[in-house]
Amino acid sequence: MKFIKKIILFIFILGFIFSGYIGYCYFTKQPVPFFGRKITGAYYSIGSNTSKNPLEWNITTTKVFDRELNTIKKTLLMADPFLHEYNGKWYAFFEIMNGKHADIGVAVEENGSWKYLGIALDESVHLSYPFVFKKEGITYMIPETKRHEQVRLYKTDNFPFDWKVDKVLIENERLVDGTLFEKENVSYLFATKNNELKLYYSDSLHGNWKEHPSSPLKNGNYTRSAGRVFQEDGKIIRFAQDHFGGYGRAVYGFSIDSISKTYYKESSLPNNPILKNQGDSWAKNGMHHIDIHKLPNGTYKAIYDGYGYGTEKITFSFSNNF
Repeated sequence: MKFIKKIILFIFILGFIFSGYIGYCYFTKQPVPFFGRKITGAYYSIGSNTSKNPLEWNITTTKVFDRELNTIKKTLLMADPFLHEYNGKWYAFFEIMNGKHADIGVAVEENGSWKYLGIALDESVHLSYPFVFKKEGITYMIPETKRHEQVRLYKTDNFPFDWKVDKVLIENERLVDGTLFEKENVSYLFATKNNELKLYYSDSLHGNWKEHPSSPLKNGNYTRSAGRVFQEDGKIIRFAQDHFGGYGRAVYGFSIDSISKTYYKESSLPNNPILKNQGDSWAKNGMHHIDIHKLPNGTYKAIYDGYGYGTEKITFSFSNNF
């Protein structure tokens, strides 16, 4: 009888400690073991900042996009922002979504504030992740067009509007978050399909794209790109979304230690995460994207998104952890 009582007491104490730990994880916004999070009624917002260190960002000093000034409803999602400098001005391209349909919006930075200009690209399918870049004097964009079953390259003669398809890079694949970078005259493209990180390569942007022999590089967590690849002084850093404990919890960085047409190796940065949820703020539930650019004075400018507001609850689903 005493033995049974000891077992019951042990189970009670164990349950008390475990439930206390789950409570601690929940209220401190940490991943909850064996469970996931679901946030309803929330939305993403975007903000920009500067820093002396490209891998350290003070979220409290963020210049958050002013929705009231730009007459953008609080219920509209604004996420996946990318910066682009054009004729001496900074522009931001981002996903803007009303819950049913997502387009690519654009804003310009004027007098220290972001001014919304309108919809830069609108199609019949969901659009997001507007990866914008310049090559040989031409400005291009690779937005997510998964529902076209293509990775499309766009360009415009009327920046920042009127984007037209220039070339289909990859066909018959439902890929998300296409992220381009170059090394030693080879073009590479990260993209994700069904929680698998895929890698493609080509001898040129407009060339023939092939899947890398090491692709998929990994599956599960850290497989969705979280912004432009950062390159400086020979270092190449891939940013990835952390989904453990729920979608879009944080941004992690991975050093691309070696890459060629036949080989790929990466390692996690020691100071991860680069971005994460920030207390009771506009980013209290998580952050999942960053785009970093070096300024002429040696400092860095970035734009990122944050997941705030809404109602959060624990869900009994193991799949939410990945």
